[in-house]
Amino acid sequence: MKKELSKDFQTQLWAAVKALEQVSQAEVVVVLRASSQAYSAIPLLWGIGAAWLSHTYLIFAPELYEDELVYGLPILGFAMGYAFALLPLVKRLCSKKTVLQKNVEIMARAIFQKGGLHHTRAKTGLLVYVSFLERSVFLLPDRGLEMAMPDEEWQGLREQFNRIFASKKPLAALLLELNKTEALFARYLPALADDINELPDDMEIDL
Repeated sequence: MKKELSKDFQTQLWAAVKALEQVSQAEVVVVLRASSQAYSAIPLLWGIGAAWLSHTYLIFAPELYEDELVYGLPILGFAMGYAFALLPLVKRLCSKKTVLQKNVEIMARAIFQKGGLHHTRAKTGLLVYVSFLERSVFLLPDRGLEMAMPDEEWQGLREQFNRIFASKKPLAALLLELNKTEALFARYLPALADDINELPDDMEIDL
């Protein structure tokens, strides 16, 4: 996903993270992924369904077809059904919302652990995980940061970040939400005089 992002956006993203960290003790890492799961069963089922429909049509059609078509049409049907179901929109529509949300949470927690976001001295790490296929943003704060703000603030923050996908430009909306978060974090967990950046802003985490 990172390779698909423009250098201009990456620069703006790092600047937004830096600005947030300068006014608060939060150690923020933003990770963007095309999807949180492969959902490989969906294209397979679509392919099998298209192949079955093609085969059924050839068997019950009143016309007689050449052997090559009888053999090749189900294969073509499978390929077309499989390719169609590779589209993110199709995968999203064919998956339960609860399943999508669960996959996003699992991936976010795995990234949080592998990236060592829980190793900050004051436990103020925050993962902002954005998954585009699921159209979801998962905020995962370490316990120090989570306890510094009331639950209702976190709930409102999560709702605001998930609204970025209602925008025609979700990346721009993400930057806007990060900028709006500065005042909130500065109020509940203001920066210290000796505060240092403990986590790289451009962290790469492979799973």
